Amino acid sequence: MPPAQPAKAQQNSREPVSRLGKSQLGKFAHEDEMPTWLVKILATGHQPCTPGVLPVLGRLLEQCHYTKYAYLCHASVQHVSKLRREGGFCGYRNIQMLFSYANSAQILSTHPWEGSFPSIFEIQDLIEHAWDQGYNPQGRIETGGIRGSRKFIGTPEAQALFCSLGIPCSVHAYRDKIPEMGYRLLLQAIERYFRHGWKGNSSVKVRRTQLAPIYLQHQGHSITIVGFERQQDEQAHILVFDPWRRDSSFIRKLVRGEVVERPISRSMQFLEPYRRGVKYLSRHAEFETLW
Repeated sequence: MPPAQPAKAQQNSREPVSRLGKSQLGKFAHEDEMPTWLVKILATGHQPCTPGVLPVLGRLLEQCHYTKYAYLCHASVQHVSKLRREGGFCGYRNIQMLFSYANSAQILSTHPWEGSFPSIFEIQDLIEHAWDQGYNPQGRIETGGIRGSRKFIGTPEAQALFCSLGIPCSVHAYRDKIPEMGYRLLLQAIERYFRHGWKGNSSVKVRRTQLAPIYLQHQGHSITIVGFERQQDEQAHILVFDPWRRDSSFIRKLVRGEVVERPISRSMQFLEPYRRGVKYLSRHAEFETLW
């Protein structure tokens, strides 16, 4: 997903709002509706998610001798992955991950999902309803409407949705005069977020918090930040759930409580899919977060 402009709920901008194109909304920016075969795939109700991953990552981080300290968000956050052939719905999958937290943290007083989270079609309806209520209404003009479409969504749409449900959240933008350095501002902000949410002793290696996950947007993709890691050599990583990735069979076995005979040194490789450091982040000049 492309980065969208930071927006405030119920924003009434006097600046002219124009329709976005393929560079912002993806190659289906002007498609009226998605094909029937995709509707059938998405309508199955199958949600490709794995609960219980964060406690497993916490145990692996405890064992990892490269890790100096790490923070993790609320343990209830589920890793939601894309379905095969579904295309670019990563923004929706990240919203579902945020819903998995909101359900467990009982932030939503009433909702119809009973411990689950809304489908892609339901998320589209929620966003359209948020626009109707005056939350970031320029989004409808910029996108031409998203109901039944494959258009990309970003932080303004996610913000509108959650604010309309009574969950306050803000969009934060990170960019620097030196394009390659924007990621440093992001890493500083993420560590500060988790540090302020940790009330325990600084000697604890893996610091499990009750904090919400963070929606992260950069050019071409969005992911969910579930933690922060500082290594012994002072390298920093954000820890993420990526909708484009599925959890390995090793991680799923650990989640199910199965005994896996594997040396600790080898098991550390299974942390790598959840790490995003300088090599990854420095490819992008701008970032946006929602929390």
